Amino acid sequence: MSAPPTLNAIVRVRDMKSKTFKIGRSAKTGRFTTVKKATRRKSTHVVETIKKK
Repeated sequence: MSAPPTLNAIVRVRDMKSKTFKIGRSAKTGRFTTVKKATRRKSTHVVETIKKK
């Protein structure tokens, strides 16, 4: 059996969450695509990093 997490451990986990995320976007149309597709087609797609609010 393990002890319940302490308040400090909970706060540390919350601080470690990512504050940004990546999306793929077509440079021609502006439509969203997958990051995998955007990295594969570099001449027509862009990978953007967006901050979470």
